Amino acid sequence: MSAATRLRRLDEAAEIVVLERTSYVSFANCGLPYHVGGVIEDRASLLLQTPESLAARFRLDVRVSTEAVSIDPDRHTVAVRNVVTGETSEITYDRLILAPGAAPVRPPIPGIDTAYALRNVEDMDALAAKVATSGSAAVIGGGFIGLEIAENLRHRGLHVTVLEAAPQAMAPLDPELAELVHRRLRDNGIDLRLGVAVAEVSPTGVRLADGGEIHADLVLAAIGVRPDSGLAETAGLTLGRGGAILVDDFGRTSAPDVYAVGDAVAKRDALDGSEVLVPLANTANLQG
Repeated sequence: MSAATRLRRLDEAAEIVVLERTSYVSFANCGLPYHVGGVIEDRASLLLQTPESLAARFRLDVRVSTEAVSIDPDRHTVAVRNVVTGETSEITYDRLILAPGAAPVRPPIPGIDTAYALRNVEDMDALAAKVATSGSAAVIGGGFIGLEIAENLRHRGLHVTVLEAAPQAMAPLDPELAELVHRRLRDNGIDLRLGVAVAEVSPTGVRLADGGEIHADLVLAAIGVRPDSGLAETAGLTLGRGGAILVDDFGRTSAPDVYAVGDAVAKRDALDGSEVLVPLANTANLQG
C-alpha cells in the first residue's frame, strides 16, 4: 500500500490495481500481539484503511480476497483467483510491483503445521479466539515476535512457556543484555527454556528432543520468517540468499517491468555490500 499510494501521488492518471489474497489491507501489524493480549482493546483501531477508503481518497482499485496465482513476464499478465468463489481471471500490466512479504518459517517438525502463527488479521482473530478458551500456551521461538506474544499471553492470564533452541533469547543482543531479558521474563511468571529443541507438536502441547513434554492448550510458532517468493520463483525471476528476490538499487527484478519491495527482497548491506535479509516494517515502507 505504501507503493500504491506513493504512485498515486506521483501520477494522478495511472490505473493502479492492488491484489491482496487476505481480506484486509493497510493494518497495523505491529499491534496484532497486543490486541490478542487485550492491551489494544478495540480491534478496529488496527485497521487503518479499507478498499473503500483507499478508492475514495486515492482512486485505487484494491481487490481483497484475490490471489495472484502466476505471472507471465513475457505477456505482461497476472493470473488471479478469487479465494472466496474460486473464479479465475487475467489482468495485464505495464509495470508490476511485487510486495508479498515474508511467511512464517515451518521447519520439518511433526505437527508444526498445527501450531498457530501471527502474520495477518485472520491469524490474530484465530489466535484470540483460542486464547479465550485456553489456560496454557507454549511459544516456540524467543525472538521479537515470540516474546511479544509471550508477554501478551501472560497478560491474558495464561501459563506461558517459551522454548528457544539457542542459548539465549533475542539473538541480536549481547549475552549480558539478553540475561536481563531472561530475568525480566521469569520475574513476570514466564517459564523460559533455553537450549531446548522441539521434536513434535501435538494437540496437547509439545514434545522436546530430550524426551520432555510441555503441556499446552495452544502452541504458537514464532521461529522466524522467510521471503514469500514462490510467485516470483515460478515466474523465473532471479532469487538470492534465503530465497529472497534479487533487485537492483531501483527495485528492478531480473524480469523487465517487474519490481519488488519489502520483506521478500534481498537488501544490500551498507557496510560491506553483501546481500542481507531485513524483514522489518520501516524498511519495507521506505522501499514501497
